[in-house]
Amino acid sequence: MATHKDCTSKTYPPNTDLSSRLIPMHAHDLKNGMWCLDDKSGLPGTVSELKMSKTGKHGHAKFTYKLRMPHSGRSSSLMHPGGDHLYRPVMEKVEYLVSHMDGDEDLVCLNEDFEEVFFKLSPEREDVYTKITECIEKGQDEGKDVYVTVLEGPKKTGDNIEVLQIVTESKAVNPQ
Repeated sequence: MATHKDCTSKTYPPNTDLSSRLIPMHAHDLKNGMWCLDDKSGLPGTVSELKMSKTGKHGHAKFTYKLRMPHSGRSSSLMHPGGDHLYRPVMEKVEYLVSHMDGDEDLVCLNEDFEEVFFKLSPEREDVYTKITECIEKGQDEGKDVYVTVLEGPKKTGDNIEVLQIVTESKAVNPQ
């Protein structure tokens, strides 16, 4: 399952253990609004429309739910017996100070150590793209500091874990 064009992978030093970003859980621990990894794509998503159905005399409860994945813009419908092992991703929203736009799709930001970090913005995510580019232009014209919020969360492919990043919102504030 492909992610949005402007979804990037966070760079870590080689051999960084990212397994702490995934917490094992059972299907019967699921709740609406909770984050959970999709079985097929390994992408993090939020649980909604969670339903539990009990089966016969010796059967196990089954859980059906929808998973909305912000890094791909897709959703999937899943079903698991209550004892199935799933993963709950540790998601973070991180703010970065915008330095400038490099062309139409490359966003250059600064992290807390004032090192350059690069993100993508795709016109294909029209509402987000328009909202963020307008906020950057307007904010910088008014001499304000513009911050973007980046949703970061783990994607699991086999034994490999990578942290995906996608810009979700922005704000302009007066410099301190």
